[in-house]
Amino acid sequence: MPSVADPTVTTITCRVTDPPLELLTTEKAFRPNPTTVRFARAMRIRPGDTVFDIGCGIGPLAIKAALDGAGRVIGVDPVPAHCELARKNAERAGVADRTVFLQGRFFEPIAADPLLRDLRANVIVGDVSGIAHAVSIALGWYSSDVPTGGEDGTDQIRELLRLAGQWLQPSGTLYFPIATDLSDETRILDEAKRAFATVENALEKPYVEFPLTEREVELIRGAYPAGQPSWLNVQVGRRPSWRGQILAARGPR
Repeated sequence: MPSVADPTVTTITCRVTDPPLELLTTEKAFRPNPTTVRFARAMRIRPGDTVFDIGCGIGPLAIKAALDGAGRVIGVDPVPAHCELARKNAERAGVADRTVFLQGRFFEPIAADPLLRDLRANVIVGDVSGIAHAVSIALGWYSSDVPTGGEDGTDQIRELLRLAGQWLQPSGTLYFPIATDLSDETRILDEAKRAFATVENALEKPYVEFPLTEREVELIRGAYPAGQPSWLNVQVGRRPSWRGQILAARGPR
């Protein structure tokens, strides 16, 4: 496990709050990115809310929820080092008394804990991998410790959508991402509509554009030597980019 004295531990700035958070991380840890910031802008936390942060990484959104007034925040991540860093970051932010970080998949460690298994969240944040495996590998955006989105980028998000309803209060909200141009958006939306009564954009704009370099565009194309899948739709031109969304789902079926 990383320690503060570990020479590989560094401090980064994350703009999920104002002023920004100063977070401990390591070279191998998944680092907060522009999607993380969009999640922070989309989340609506009320005083006293119970929040589950699934795919919490090093803790930025869990910490943001606690600073926004959540009464209890439970972060879950499959990577043990992420959980250890998240605990340290919560301590540094002064919210360790309202945050718990558990290692495991989705809701499994919550279900396994006799003190937590009966909890239901007002808000679930599901910042899980949503980019196709081949693209993830080609771009090197994730370490080998982080599960990818599978062949079409939908595996992690669709499983989250199938499971989340039973852990959400009837009036609660699930926030989840879609990498519109780097995953099969249709399959994700179909799953969301089966699992929830309403699914809508959580931000004012329907899409957020994330820039790509020309080299990254080449790498994405090179990831599919036999031809690109129909759902892959990188925006090219003067400013190459890919589009993403943060959606809010309510009314678990």
